[in-house]
Amino acid sequence: MRTLMIALLASIPASANAAELAPDPPAPANTVSVATPQKKPGRFLVYTSFAFNVYTYLGPTSTAPATNLTPADRAIIYQQLGVGYFFHPKLRVMLTLQFGETLTGLPANGNTFTLLGIIPWLVFSHRGFYTGAGPVLAPISYGKVPNFDAGIYTATGYSFQLGRGLSLSGAVQAVLMLDQRVSFAITPTVALGYRF
Repeated sequence: MRTLMIALLASIPASANAAELAPDPPAPANTVSVATPQKKPGRFLVYTSFAFNVYTYLGPTSTAPATNLTPADRAIIYQQLGVGYFFHPKLRVMLTLQFGETLTGLPANGNTFTLLGIIPWLVFSHRGFYTGAGPVLAPISYGKVPNFDAGIYTATGYSFQLGRGLSLSGAVQAVLMLDQRVSFAITPTVALGYRF
């Protein structure tokens, strides 16, 4: 009987207290995430753009009345090449060359290459939105060489970041020319830029 009691007592700790005697599971390892610092965007920007004129007002002259032009009257396209420098996270100075071509509706013997513009301008940008203005100096205008014209250039748009410094933007340019003939043009634009 004594042997039976010892055998029973010996089996109780082995079964009832097995959970207490088992080693504790290892504590989960502490995970630490380290954020890599984001590379600051560069200070320089280069871009190219394509624009299609949707409206032009030509003021009256001594030989011609005031005229309103749409693509139905005259198809005008523009290309731009530009370079910029960010002197502040939200401000940059730009220097742009603009080339204008008239594809349809030219006067007789008209030159298709109608504009060469040099545009130094200041641009404000915030989270993709940008707007800028500056003078436009045109040594070639109205298809004549030389035929200096001058005015005010503005552009407002939004830029989408594509990664690796590339961006795609859409904008509307509004240009007021004042020297040869008062004119005003509205031109939607698509641009591809690279910041480095």
